[in-house]
Amino acid sequence: MTTRTRTLSATGPRALTRGLVAAGGAAVLTLGLGACGTTAGDEDGVSVEDVNEAESDVEAEVDEDGNTDVDVDQGPLGFEGAYDSAFTDQQDDLIGQDVTVSAAVNTILDDTSFTIAGDGSGIEPLLVVGADSETASMVEADQEVDVSGTVMEAFVLTEVEEELGLDLDDELYLEWEGQTYISANAVDIGVEEGTS
Repeated sequence: MTTRTRTLSATGPRALTRGLVAAGGAAVLTLGLGACGTTAGDEDGVSVEDVNEAESDVEAEVDEDGNTDVDVDQGPLGFEGAYDSAFTDQQDDLIGQDVTVSAAVNTILDDTSFTIAGDGSGIEPLLVVGADSETASMVEADQEVDVSGTVMEAFVLTEVEEELGLDLDDELYLEWEGQTYISANAVDIGVEEGTS
């Protein structure tokens, strides 16, 4: 499972709204569970244990500046498997989701980015951005890799540079503007072909 940390401001009108929504949600949850009586079954597909487990997947801490770090368990991956038609057929539905795809490295753009190739059935290469430079420097063309990251809707150079703290070569990324890509958080280069 992948855990993502989000920083939320604990001040201002949005924080008040979040607090009210959270308090209202907790009240509804409490009343809903109270109405269940002693039943702990799966009448509607959700048991008391499921609710308790979901509650334990969220943790929050407030820092000295009043910001709240919320750790949210993202649950299972949106996709795990080969970069092939099974992935591309549902690519639009995977936007914003964490995935792990296995593929051969197609082109190495620089020390943080490369493309992965499809399975040879006409699938276009997919851009992978944000791989740590140590791992990316060890990646070679045609090498099998597992890429874990978030599927992003449209590559916009200035936004990606700002978000990832990178300075990318404009000309290298021109052809990728507006295309779906993966913002990588891990690249496993120890993958043998056909094991994923």
